Amino acid sequence: MQQDDEMAAENTTPDRMTDAEIRQLARLLARYTALELDQFEHWCVESPYGPVFIDISRRCAPGAEDAYHVLWPLPDQPHDPH
Repeated sequence: MQQDDEMAAENTTPDRMTDAEIRQLARLLARYTALELDQFEHWCVESPYGPVFIDISRRCAPGAEDAYHVLWPLPDQPHDPH
């Protein structure tokens, strides 16, 4: 019985994203920003830990440039998001 409970708990724990999934996410975000984004987007995604707020914009707050990490292009990927 204890083994069944442990297996059930493991099945409810979300798996971490694979490297391939993270690369796909980066590629799709780059494609979205190149083809669909006008000025900005404000999204809210529910997570197991509460809401997550995502802001995508063509501009950042003055002086905030160093706070950002380059997501695309990945070092081993082509620059074209299409």
